[in-house]
Amino acid sequence: MSQSDTTEVPPPDFLVPAVRTALEMILVAAVILYVGLPATNTVYLGLVVVLAIIAMVTVLFWSLNRQMEAWIARARRTA
Repeated sequence: MSQSDTTEVPPPDFLVPAVRTALEMILVAAVILYVGLPATNTVYLGLVVVLAIIAMVTVLFWSLNRQMEAWIARARRTA
């Protein structure tokens, strides 16, 4: 009689990483916009806003990559 391992690895938490990602995105955008918003040149102002958006998307995808790695590690442990 063989016993199979029925213990399941709990899924990675979603809420804490989501809140952390949101706070990191807000912090990155706030720092970039705080430095660049006093600009009087509209081209410079546009570049600052675009840079803030690119930085926020970078943080978002970095966090999404970490979450995917956690789910892949869980799938490997449960297989």
